[in-house]
Amino acid sequence: MKPNLIPSQTHGKLAQTPILLPMLILIGAIASCGAVPTSSEVNKSLVAQQGMVPAAAPMPEESAPFAGNRVGSEAMVGDIAQAPGDIPQAAPQLIKTASMTMEVEAIEEQIAAVNQIIKQKQGDLLQFEDNKPRSQNTRHVVSMQLRVPQQQLENTINAIAELGTVINRSITAEDVSAQLIDNDARLKNLRKQEEMVLKIMERSGSVGDVLNAARELGTIREQIERIDAVQANLRTKVAYSTLYLNLESPVSAAELPQKSIGKELQKTWGNATEALGDVTVGLLKITLYLLAFSPFILLFAGGAFLGYNRIKSSKPDESNINR
Repeated sequence: MKPNLIPSQTHGKLAQTPILLPMLILIGAIASCGAVPTSSEVNKSLVAQQGMVPAAAPMPEESAPFAGNRVGSEAMVGDIAQAPGDIPQAAPQLIKTASMTMEVEAIEEQIAAVNQIIKQKQGDLLQFEDNKPRSQNTRHVVSMQLRVPQQQLENTINAIAELGTVINRSITAEDVSAQLIDNDARLKNLRKQEEMVLKIMERSGSVGDVLNAARELGTIREQIERIDAVQANLRTKVAYSTLYLNLESPVSAAELPQKSIGKELQKTWGNATEALGDVTVGLLKITLYLLAFSPFILLFAGGAFLGYNRIKSSKPDESNINR
């Protein structure tokens, strides 16, 4: 049999119930919040388990109008980065000059071979000089000035080098790109001035103005012609390179003159007789000079003798002085 509850105790329990119930509800809510995983934790778990990459968050709607500007700026930056590669670089305008000295056998045949090579390379022979030897111990030297297209310069040098032994060779280049560009700009300005002067001559009515404009036009055209000539000369030198070629024949020991005792004695005797002749001629010349000036010499000698005797007679005798 259950004991009867005291009314006062029952009333105390009922009074505590409204306080405990909210507390239990709050504790349950906190526990449930801690147990529910967040979206970031879910993404991390998916990446760890499946190697998936979480998708980027969508752009807010208020930043969408700036997307076009961002894309346009990126495209412009890309164009700027690619622009230097798209600009064609002008090739340098070089004037090349080469020189080569060779030792060749049968120099006459090698001259014909060089002419054939120049003809194959579409070049020209500008100057030719043949210095034949005057003695056995001197070389036969041939100097040639050749002109070939610049693209064929190295091929021409290599082809000629196969004809003999190269002693030395060199290539020099001069860049005239800036000079050509400057002259083109000056020509452009002068032609504009020419057009302006022609218009003034058409509009002007007085004779004095027309004459002044004509003189100015003549000066401008003279400058244009001079610069045109300089440009043509520079472009020709750029298109065609100059090659200075020297061909030399070898000097062998067999070609040197052989010295002998007989020849040396003969040469010495010849030198001695030549020296004796020179001395004899010199003495004869001196004798002739003395004969020609003998009167003056005799007068001078007589005057000197008389003066000496007079001086000697004017001095007192030393013996008389001693006495």
